[in-house]
Parts: sequence; structure tokens; C-alpha cells
Amino acid sequence: MTVRQILGVVARRWYTTVLALALAAILTTLFLQDGGTYSTRAVVEFRWPGAARTELDNGFTNDSVISFADMVALRVNQGREPERYSQDEAPLYGAGVRSAEVVGMSFSGNQWVTDHPIAAVTVQVIGRSQRQVVARQSELIDEVLRTADELQQEAGAPVTDYVRPSTDPLSTTIQYVAPTRTSVLAAFAGMAVAGLIAGVGAALVWDRAARRRPGARRPVKVGRTT
Repeated sequence: MTVRQILGVVARRWYTTVLALALAAILTTLFLQDGGTYSTRAVVEFRWPGAARTELDNGFTNDSVISFADMVALRVNQGREPERYSQDEAPLYGAGVRSAEVVGMSFSGNQWVTDHPIAAVTVQVIGRSQRQVVARQSELIDEVLRTADELQQEAGAPVTDYVRPSTDPLSTTIQYVAPTRTSVLAAFAGMAVAGLIAGVGAALVWDRAARRRPGARRPVKVGRTT
């Protein structure tokens, strides 16, 4: 078909294009209304007993303390290594996840080669409800602290020699992540193009099916005879 013929079909079946664009607009609006998520990434740090955070030799980078923190994370995860998404700083929602929780160690590298430079267990939670994220974060942090005590009790260490976990208070904030204005405009533009393509395609299919129905009027070709 030529472009002129396609435009003619679209003009005759204009309602299919209008319907497709309307559906695209409704779907985009629903997606955007449901597009926000809550995220948090709390950090539980481990140090020598009685050591302050500002002290240079506080055990925060000690290999033994790092190994102990790793044992705590494994116990909380029931012996499973947590899944890692790209770099340590990458949030879970950046991987397209909408509802999840991950307890693991701070690491450098990537998902294939990792190194734990500090004794810190990270508690990441994302979800659709702020109340749910806050509650689950609190439960996981409590579980990390409780597991640290249980492991040291099992080892028979004196309470005065316990490695001390502490939660970084600034890391427990809850963030609400929503699309930016640019993302919203890009979403509407993309869906508008998709709706237009779907509408034109539907008009062509509908027109072809209508012409093939029994009794349908077909265009008469008029030519000169000699």
C-alpha cells in the first residue's frame, strides 16, 4: 500500500486510532500512579569492644572483625550468599526490583569479584508501603544485632570481649523514589507513539477484514477501452 492509501484507511477508521491513543494514555497514567517505591539502606557497623567510631584502631577494618560480620550476614540469610546488583552503592530499585530485602556485607568490585573492605552489614529494603519498609527494616536490624550476640555466646566469649555492632543512625532514613518530570514526559511520548502505531495497524487490519466480508463493496476499477 502507498502512504496515501494508508492515510485514507486511517481517516476512514479514525476511531481505532483514537481508541488506541486513549488506552495508551490510561495505561500510562495508571503506571505512573503506581510508580513510586520506598527504599532504605541501613548499615550496621562492627568494632572492637569499647572502641569509639572515631578511633583509628577500632577494628572496623580488621580482617577478623570483617569475617565475623560476614558470619552474621550469612546466619541471617540462613547460609545463603545474598544476591548482588552491580556496585555496592547501587540501590535495589535501580535493578528494576519493586519489593525486596537484602542483608549482606559492604563490598567493592562487582557481582563476580568482590572484596569486603570494612566490617559493615547492610540491610536494604524496598517496598510499596512506607510502613512496611520501616517495620521490615527494624526487624532485620534487630535480627542482625541478636545474631551477633548469639554467635559470640556460642563461641563462649566473655561479654566484655564481644565485638560491638552499632547502627549508623543516618543510614536508616526512608526515601521515596518517584519518576522525574522528564521521565513522565518521556513515558507519555513513548506510549503515544506506541498507541499511534497500534491504532494505524488496527485500522489497516480492520479495513482489510471488512473488505473480505461477503457482500462487501469493492472499489471498481475504471479504465479506457479501445
